[in-house]
Amino acid sequence: MILLDNKSYDLLAYLIKLEEPETIMAISKHLNQSRRKIYYHLDKINEALPSDIDPIISFPRIGIVLTEVQKQACQAILDDLHDDSYVMSIEERLQLIEIFIAISMERVTIERLMQLTFLSRNTVLNDLNTIRNKLSLEEYSIRLQVTKARGYFLDCHPLSKIQYIYRLLFEIYTKGSRNFIDIVEERLSDSVGYEQYFSEQLLQYLKESLASANQKLGKKLNPQDKRFMLQILPYLLASYHNTVMTDQEREEVERDFALTRQKKEYQLAEEIAKGVHDQFGLKMDDIEISLIAMLLLSYRKDSDDHLDSQEYDRMREVLTQFLETLKSRYQLHFKHQDELLKQLMTHSKALLYRKTYGILSGNPLTDHIKEKYENLFLMVSSCVDILENAWFISLSDDDVAYFVIHIGGEIKQSQNQTQDKAHVVIVCDEGIAIKKLLLSQCHRYLPNCNIDAVFTTEQYQSVLDLMEVDFIISTGDLIQADFPVITVSPILTDDDVVRLIRFAKKQGQEAGQDFEQSLEKLLTQYVDDDRDRYALKSQIEKLINRELLEDILSTRLYKLD
Repeated sequence: MILLDNKSYDLLAYLIKLEEPETIMAISKHLNQSRRKIYYHLDKINEALPSDIDPIISFPRIGIVLTEVQKQACQAILDDLHDDSYVMSIEERLQLIEIFIAISMERVTIERLMQLTFLSRNTVLNDLNTIRNKLSLEEYSIRLQVTKARGYFLDCHPLSKIQYIYRLLFEIYTKGSRNFIDIVEERLSDSVGYEQYFSEQLLQYLKESLASANQKLGKKLNPQDKRFMLQILPYLLASYHNTVMTDQEREEVERDFALTRQKKEYQLAEEIAKGVHDQFGLKMDDIEISLIAMLLLSYRKDSDDHLDSQEYDRMREVLTQFLETLKSRYQLHFKHQDELLKQLMTHSKALLYRKTYGILSGNPLTDHIKEKYENLFLMVSSCVDILENAWFISLSDDDVAYFVIHIGGEIKQSQNQTQDKAHVVIVCDEGIAIKKLLLSQCHRYLPNCNIDAVFTTEQYQSVLDLMEVDFIISTGDLIQADFPVITVSPILTDDDVVRLIRFAKKQGQEAGQDFEQSLEKLLTQYVDDDRDRYALKSQIEKLINRELLEDILSTRLYKLD
């Protein structure tokens, strides 16, 4: 039997999915493991393969891709794995212990934790110390405490506990391996003293109840969020029952949840609670009902029939201002702005409830969006302060990425941008590689220009009489030029980029000299020494150019692939 930790499991599962060869370097980056570790886990997998199956090999400059026979053998290994053959990482072990302490209805002792993790007393004690130190660094003000009567428990405000456990569950279900999720579900559902919450019958009832939510709420719940709610709701309900509250704390929680009682989601939660009581004998109190309503309010919606309500007039105004700022600041145009506004309102309604109740909403596409759609991400990021100031919230990169997704699908090119492009020629005597790089840079920074050709000086002179262009980009001094010319380095510097874009916008007129002269004149009044004045002027120009460059890059018309 092969013993796989989570890293080995991830590699095996990743290799099975590969359709094209991938190098060890690429695999290591994707799995966030070193190449040495990839080779180590690959050796373990090869040892587990049947003797009649060829070992998995990384071919030089090609990489790894499994044959169908190898894939079937690897899949068989995954299928044969059991809990006792999966070695949890330290992080996974800590997560399992934390959730167990947070939801167990029975007294949590060292012995029970040993049974849960199959570990020695000393290892469990070390893990508890690690958890205690970890919690001291968290924002939720949670302390791991132990008494003879209660055993180990989390000491904190009830809502802080719900928020923290929610985040743990989010990490597990969105980033954890399938084997670890199985361990969590199997070990916790049978050992926390509230097994009915984890029963298949109850989960099926909840699933059917949520299926009717679209009609009852006039809103279509996002399928992914609805599935996640079914996965974590039993843990959150058990966590609530595990919590010891004073009368004052209970009043505070009920007051915090008061907002949910005014919404249709609360009525649906009441219906769900009544069905749970009638069919399973589990009576839910007002806080449990409010907890379900809070999740329904916080989760994303694919559609919402209540956007025309006057209740959301202010939200509509803020989002309209946000879109108009994007349009005016970056010359963006939207194909269906009214429809886009509705999408953003639907998204923002749930967003505000998530912010109100501290519900994490990670976005698995954030890194991809920031990399592939960098400019649009920067544009949206520069305008979200409108939303933050109006709603008294702070938006994370994950939040911004969701807005980028909605906005990106509605962007279109304006007629002026598609029809009135300037015609440009590049003149460069450098090698072919430098020419290609310069051409690529010019395409990137001048999206509103058509670059008709890249010539050497000799070629340029030979066709000079035939050319009709708006301006020329040159890497050297031209002997003869009948058109506006800007001279740049073969590999554009930041200063070149700023000058080039200014030049293009001013239709072939150099800009910047007036600014330099004005800056020089201004500094002369305060700095007598020529060298100090020159150094200061250079630093100011460098700073301004950097800021201008970042702004210019953000203002480019964004094209979705």
